[in-house]
Amino acid sequence: MLIAEQLMLLLLDPERGELEVRRDATDPDRLAAAALLLDLAEQRNLSHRNGHVAFNRRLPSGHPLLVIAGDALGGAGPGLPLASALDLIETRTRPTSRVLLEGLYRRDVLHRQRRPKWWPLAAWTYPLRSSQARNEALTIMRNGAPRSPLRAHGLLLLIDSAGRLASFLDAASHARASASLLALDHRHDADDPSDALLGSLRTTLLDE
Repeated sequence: MLIAEQLMLLLLDPERGELEVRRDATDPDRLAAAALLLDLAEQRNLSHRNGHVAFNRRLPSGHPLLVIAGDALGGAGPGLPLASALDLIETRTRPTSRVLLEGLYRRDVLHRQRRPKWWPLAAWTYPLRSSQARNEALTIMRNGAPRSPLRAHGLLLLIDSAGRLASFLDAASHARASASLLALDHRHDADDPSDALLGSLRTTLLDE
């Protein structure tokens, strides 16, 4: 499952089927675009240096949204600023979060329910159908993933950017997670490419 799909499951209210982010936090579509960028990096199709990224296809992306995101970045050339990369992904995959939710619905992870025609917001809600998929995302975010630290730390970063970190962690875990996220602010040029990318991504999202 994509990092972006796991993010949607964590942001989704399981019963109401609506994405929940804090009012002053990053928009769900922007968060989804950032998660897709991390998915490309996890597949080793994205390189990062000093806040700039380049798409270099090494492995087949396997998911239609990643193909679209990769083509968007590949056409922009190397050395693309991270904020511009997020703009491209979000524009080409719009409405990013709903496309991800629709994909999860087609795989029977979510239900889909139509709202009344007079409802001013989105026409559909996506109540949770499979608790297993959401629980797996929760476990990765809370306990880490030794084989994929980029996924675990990325989910933490994005949930924090949505203003929802306290919803999932107890006080002690929240303090540890906050400290690890603050440490990323000084890892833009870290030897670990995952830490460097996460540090730049965190700074980019905070600056918007």
